[in-house]
Amino acid sequence: MNKSSLSAYPLLDRPIVRNPYLKRLDLFTQKMLGNATHSLISLFCGGGGLDLGLNLAGFRSRVASDIAPIFVETVSGNLPAAKGHIENALDLTGNKLLSLAQSSDVDMVAAGPPCQSFSILGQRGALADPRGQLALKYLDLVAEIKPRAFLFENVPGLLTVNQGADWYRLREYARKRIGYHLYIAKLNAVTFGIPQFRERIVMVGFRENVPFNFPTGPSEPGGAELSQALFESGFTAVPSAWALEDVDGLPNHKIRNHGERVRQRYALVPPGGRDRIDHTDRIDPLRPSGTILVGSAAGGGRPHIHPYEPRVITVREAARLQGFPDWYVFHGTSTAQYRQVGNAVPPLMAYEIGKKIIDALNS
Repeated sequence: MNKSSLSAYPLLDRPIVRNPYLKRLDLFTQKMLGNATHSLISLFCGGGGLDLGLNLAGFRSRVASDIAPIFVETVSGNLPAAKGHIENALDLTGNKLLSLAQSSDVDMVAAGPPCQSFSILGQRGALADPRGQLALKYLDLVAEIKPRAFLFENVPGLLTVNQGADWYRLREYARKRIGYHLYIAKLNAVTFGIPQFRERIVMVGFRENVPFNFPTGPSEPGGAELSQALFESGFTAVPSAWALEDVDGLPNHKIRNHGERVRQRYALVPPGGRDRIDHTDRIDPLRPSGTILVGSAAGGGRPHIHPYEPRVITVREAARLQGFPDWYVFHGTSTAQYRQVGNAVPPLMAYEIGKKIIDALNS
């Protein structure tokens, strides 16, 4: 990437004109939520990244369910049409979800079951872990509801844990238990104009044999303009610095007050480097950030260090790196807000997948 090209979009001077990434993010307005054409039941909704992206694409969350009340509060607060529901997924039934959705047929059921047991940061208990069993429960609910399509997403560690045996079991369970036509891909958020390297495994299934292709890049609104801006500036991907501009006064932008010793230590970490004490990575402003994390019982997951200031990034800055529009507000404590952002599917990636699914359902 060309360092000099960053000067057109300085971080330290409040920009008069929004940079190409923020200009595109501004195009994803709340008005787009009123264009829903397809119904959706969302499980393990978390902070709502998957719901937001799919609702922007044309779905409407008839039900958004999670066991954590604060997560449901965030989704309901930002997506007023979504019917929030708080319950352990293991206690749910297909009939109950259809009753909550007030429909006997829904277009899609989507979920990203808790991924800590599959993650390289987790304990790798996988399907033997109670959290891993939630993935099988989700597939059982899909089999009961029989939607026109389903979407399952998770971390890429699912492919390799237990030498791939758990992924094979899960995939075959979906194939035999549900009997849908399956499409599987490993996608990276950076491909879709998001300033973050974040890989996810996505499995999409259709009740009917319809043509489907996974998205390959950012589409409209603003996709072509962003791609052109990257080409002209010499960047091959959106630099993280573009996400961190113009954040003063935004919700969820509470700056953490570190002790002087920590600030001095962070100040010595070079861009792209790692603090030797708490192993926190510092963002390289000229590159997409590493994966935004929330941590696990095994450790890790601290917010990244800001590229220009000796502090960790705020919740809003993390949300920007994930591709959340500025109008999307996270509820709860700072810890809960960071967890919602770090566990989320990047909304703009979910948007691109959702558009392709709707195209397939309309074919």
